[in-house]
Amino acid sequence: MALTLPAALSSLEIPRHRAELYRMWRAGSHAGLAHSRVLEAMGAFGGSPVVEAERRFLLEGTRRGRTLADLVRERPDRFAPFEAALLVLGEETGGLEECLGLLADHFAAEHRMMLRVKRRLTYPLVELLAASVIAPIPLAVAGHVGAYLLTAGGAVALCFAAGGSILAAAARRYARQPRFVRARLARALTIGIRAGLPLTQTVELAVAAADEPAIAAHIAAIPARTVATQPLPKTFAGCPLIPREMTAAMEVAEASGDYEGTLLKLALLYEGP
Repeated sequence: MALTLPAALSSLEIPRHRAELYRMWRAGSHAGLAHSRVLEAMGAFGGSPVVEAERRFLLEGTRRGRTLADLVRERPDRFAPFEAALLVLGEETGGLEECLGLLADHFAAEHRMMLRVKRRLTYPLVELLAASVIAPIPLAVAGHVGAYLLTAGGAVALCFAAGGSILAAAARRYARQPRFVRARLARALTIGIRAGLPLTQTVELAVAAADEPAIAAHIAAIPARTVATQPLPKTFAGCPLIPREMTAAMEVAEASGDYEGTLLKLALLYEGP
């Protein structure tokens, strides 16, 4: 099914709205407010139906006294895997406030990448819309004004009706650049370890966040018991798209315990201009 242009542009804004949701939720949690009260007070996310549906689902569930773990397990499709894992972990370990902050940072980083995608794709979109209006001009010059309006209007309508599929495909391709794949992996590993997730789950969720089949295939070939017991650098040694500089950063992080000062900084470098 074709994706409309407005729908595609709205989908690029989902990380921003999710970051706002978790930032406000963390602030309310820090103030000692109940989940339902915070979720109600933050108001509707009119700019993102996806995030608004998630907020409403959480609000209605917490009003009924349901735990976050129950809600996540009931509708896992409403949450990204990394998001679901941190919500459950935070609630079950008493560290929800920190996990909400980590989720806010995680989605804020995704939003920064989406901004780069939008900047990169704005010019081609403007060119496409301009061509839809300019290309049929010979019809108007020849006196066929009605035909011109019909052709130009149809082309613009087609851009809005189906251009979103092109935009979404271009955005996915841009986001799959090696540097962004590495940035997502490094950031997710840092957040998972900082949150206290088991190493196997941290690696699994980080690979899912990286969204790169070659990395997923490399990890899938390693037994879960091995992933849980061997150092991260060894797990990712020889992995496609993972350069020596990244495994070296993992070695330093494991030796020093400073994942934010090594892997997270590397993620910021990869995300840079």
